[in-house]
Amino acid sequence: MQMENGTTPNEKYLHDFTYHGKELSASEAKEVLSPYFDGSGSVDLEKDDNGIAKICLNNPRLKNAISVKMMADLDEVTDKLYQWTECKGAILYGSDGNFCSGGDLKLAKKMNNSTFGYAMSVYFGNILDKFKKLPIITAAFIDGSGALGGGAEVTTACDYRLMCNVADSTGIGFVHSKMGIVPAWGSTGRLVSILGSSKKALDLLLEARTLGATEAMDLGLVDGTVANLEEAGAWLSGKIKRDVNVIRAIKRTVLYYDDDDDSKADARELERRIFAPLWGGTANEAALRLRLKHNR
Repeated sequence: MQMENGTTPNEKYLHDFTYHGKELSASEAKEVLSPYFDGSGSVDLEKDDNGIAKICLNNPRLKNAISVKMMADLDEVTDKLYQWTECKGAILYGSDGNFCSGGDLKLAKKMNNSTFGYAMSVYFGNILDKFKKLPIITAAFIDGSGALGGGAEVTTACDYRLMCNVADSTGIGFVHSKMGIVPAWGSTGRLVSILGSSKKALDLLLEARTLGATEAMDLGLVDGTVANLEEAGAWLSGKIKRDVNVIRAIKRTVLYYDDDDDSKADARELERRIFAPLWGGTANEAALRLRLKHNR
């Protein structure tokens, strides 16, 4: 079916509702975001003698909401893990008993246009892609108020997701549509791979519900429940008992066959361009004012 001007409805939609700016490399996107690198929070790395790294999202005042600075820190931490040849695995967790409440809403209000939205999608997405491709086994430990929005996206870059079974309030929620946006850091493709179904991913994104541990495990989004960070370490240790070179070989081989690899580059670029006009758009601004992300 074609419109009067010769375009299809899909082509017209993509033209009217996607970002048309210059395609950016990760370094160019970083430069666009450079005015915001003095934000709050950090990402801290701790190396254990047993070959397990602990990576802490550390912005407790905002329940570890992610700033541009924190993503830059995660980039540096990821580079260090690539260089640590004795490393077998890593646990990603949040400080002060919470995993991650998503993106920093105050920062979102300052960076509220499509140019910043596109640059953020490129830069953050590139970092999470690099983290996902680490030749080690990674697990996210989700506790406290859980993993919401961007926090949920970050967990998809890990091989496994573990949820704390102590508090019923802990959950994982891709609440982006409540905020008038869509995922922008590559998690849509990762979700389809994790869940094994585009329909399940569609339901999760459309409904924007925060899932408890039981429902998340039934869906295949979460791989286990533990009481605390120590138990999460023990759970991960059970996965990485073999020789370090064997573990790394297994991870690299699995990544080679991963459908969400470079073959999806065109889809990832389209994701960024669809996201960018929504960032700072009418629905997003209204949601930021009402803080809808935190409404269950």
